[in-house]
Amino acid sequence: MSVVLKLRSQALAQLNAATLAAHTQAQAGQVTVRTRMRHRDLLTKALTGLNAQVTSDENTVVAQWAGRRIQFTYGPDGVQLAHVDGPSINPAEAEQLVLSVDNAYAAEVQRQVYERLKERAAQSGMRVESERTNADQSISVTLVATS
Repeated sequence: MSVVLKLRSQALAQLNAATLAAHTQAQAGQVTVRTRMRHRDLLTKALTGLNAQVTSDENTVVAQWAGRRIQFTYGPDGVQLAHVDGPSINPAEAEQLVLSVDNAYAAEVQRQVYERLKERAAQSGMRVESERTNADQSISVTLVATS
């Protein structure tokens, strides 16, 4: 018996431009958007992977790089709010920056799900027979029963 699972980072990484626009609040030099990045540790890993200088405290995660600064804070619904600052920042630049962080975050989620899948497969008497990273960065995994 084998099972093929496809983990799709693309589905996780889609931030709808209309959603961003609906939640964008522009002030001089600052743009704030809602994101779905709920897990601070995954967010920190994603930002570090993007070569940002990351600092955090109990309420915020701050990333700085390339003349831009993003401060992530939790909103009342538990979803992160991203506050993007920088000289002459505009909503399109803020959207691109948040999308790049979201893509990196989605990749971290995918890695975590994949590792958890392998652990649970072993606990359930299965092993990974094959795995492949596809052109769309999804991962196809074939599991086989060991008994």
